[in-house]
Amino acid sequence: MNELNEPFLPGELVTLREHAIAEDPRGRVVSVTPDGDSAEVSWTFFPGHEPHEVTTEPTEMLRRVHESEMEPE
Repeated sequence: MNELNEPFLPGELVTLREHAIAEDPRGRVVSVTPDGDSAEVSWTFFPGHEPHEVTTEPTEMLRRVHESEMEPE
């Protein structure tokens, strides 16, 4: 579960809490396990990964991205 103890939902924009690059990776939740412990994320920006590559991440390592953090496209 996340900092608000609310489960992540498919479609939510997320990033990793800790990462080794200067910019935050960005992706959208594809699915969440029934126990809420891990989520599949489709990454739109994550250096070293193909666009829209899906990885499984522990939800404790994810955080929601607030609209104010988004750059205008």
